Amino acid sequence: MKQFNTIKILCFSICALLLTACDAASSQVYPDLGTPSLGYTLEDILLPEQPGQRIYVQANFTIDYSNAAYGYISVKAPVTSSLLKLQVLKDDATYTYDLVPLEYVVVPLQAGDGSYTLRCLSQKEGSTYSVSASTQIDVVLNSELTPYLYPNQIVNYTQDTLAVLKSFELTQNADSELERVYEVYTYITQNITYDYDKAERAKLTFILPIIDETYIQEKGICFDYAALMSAMLRVQHIPTRVVTGVTDLGYHAWVEVYIQDQGWINPSLYFNSSQWKLVDPTFDAMGAYEGTYQTKDYY
Repeated sequence: MKQFNTIKILCFSICALLLTACDAASSQVYPDLGTPSLGYTLEDILLPEQPGQRIYVQANFTIDYSNAAYGYISVKAPVTSSLLKLQVLKDDATYTYDLVPLEYVVVPLQAGDGSYTLRCLSQKEGSTYSVSASTQIDVVLNSELTPYLYPNQIVNYTQDTLAVLKSFELTQNADSELERVYEVYTYITQNITYDYDKAERAKLTFILPIIDETYIQEKGICFDYAALMSAMLRVQHIPTRVVTGVTDLGYHAWVEVYIQDQGWINPSLYFNSSQWKLVDPTFDAMGAYEGTYQTKDYY
């Protein structure tokens, strides 16, 4: 097995809290780097499709749920002067997404198997919206991981995304999933800086991550860090999800990575047994953080 030239990936914890909540490193599990995994190419990237085999149309909204089993739906809105949104409801979870006229917006089905309610909303005035179209779909996922292997509105990329090309460059010599995570994570934490001006703007309005904007400008807020890392790992067929929630410092976004035979690392993938670091690209790029995480949503 190829060894890292710098810091080795040595151990895992599947705690929801940081390692500082644990008493000693000796209590942790130290697996090896895992079995070798096949390399992937641009042609292997999983991309959403809208085959029209199962669709719902109402008020000129089109919902293509042909590939719901793969963990996503695609929604196209009509041309209008009003702001349009999609609500996805399941059990106690509600996710809201912006819609774009005449373009498919890809939305994940991250709440697992079961019945989803889909509502297309049109702005009436201010923050008031009315329901223009509504339907229910029953979903049985091929795998709980599939929503985190495809692009969506939050983690939006194509084969032409520059950060995707960089991912393949970084991981071309990697022999395992962990090595791919290591290369991408190290690149992001060493090259992307925190955008304090954007953070101030984000207090006033919701700002979608733009993968290549973060990559090219080499700066962003926590949402951008998490979306960039998720995109660069999903194209390597490593399930990665953006997690939003709260830390001791306030609202935050980070990532969770699924490693075969290890499960979800949330959020503690450690690179050094004496100086622990998180799989939280924002905090690791900025400095140490030793607080707690409270998860709210996954994307």
